[in-house]
Amino acid sequence: MQYYDDLHQMHVEFGTQQCNVPTDERTRMQRGLAQLGEAVKDFSGCDLRMVFVHHPRSSTYHVEGRLKVPGQTLFTGDRDTYLDSAFQRCVHKLVQKVDGYKTHPDKDAQQKTKRRAALERDIVAPEDPEAGPLAESVRAGDYRAFRTALWGYEDWLRTRVGRWVQRYPEAQAQIGQGLAIGDIVEEVYLNAFERFGQRPTVVPFHQWLEDLIDLSMRLLLRHPDEERENASIARTVREAQLG
Repeated sequence: MQYYDDLHQMHVEFGTQQCNVPTDERTRMQRGLAQLGEAVKDFSGCDLRMVFVHHPRSSTYHVEGRLKVPGQTLFTGDRDTYLDSAFQRCVHKLVQKVDGYKTHPDKDAQQKTKRRAALERDIVAPEDPEAGPLAESVRAGDYRAFRTALWGYEDWLRTRVGRWVQRYPEAQAQIGQGLAIGDIVEEVYLNAFERFGQRPTVVPFHQWLEDLIDLSMRLLLRHPDEERENASIARTVREAQLG
């Protein structure tokens, strides 16, 4: 399960191994992340991944938490016979680590994050999907202008695509064997260009862009030759025009 905490600007993902977390328990966990969310609310675009592992032999639960803040990833975990107890202690440890990080932050990474957030505000400020520079490039059918306006997302999107590839063994096996990360990134941009007019404006732009990764991966795996050729041509044309 994954979701975006818009109040604290934090992307959250829950994963499980050898266990299922009931819906009501997941709801309580979401509420239990409020303290951590408050701790990172001044950082734009934090990523939190929590994994819940059940060990049948010892009848214990192991909770791992990885929190990506600007320039660093904070990691901790805890174990208990009760999942909720392990979860709460894990979250508390992450809060303590965030406090320690604030004492010695990566200022350069924070500035880059703020610039990306400012870029996003400039891009998606209009609630009307027909307004703004991206909409203008879509109306004009100018893919190069669309891509150029999104240059600030390039490194971030490549990182997110790299993580998603790990979830698709079939795609991971093809990387370097005819499929490149750049092809997948370009496929995401192509799908964003084609679907821009239908995007839900209530969803943050970067979240909408990330949601297109799954669609793009499935299209590439379903029609590999056709989609890969489209992405490759789009990237080649764009690079030639920029050159």
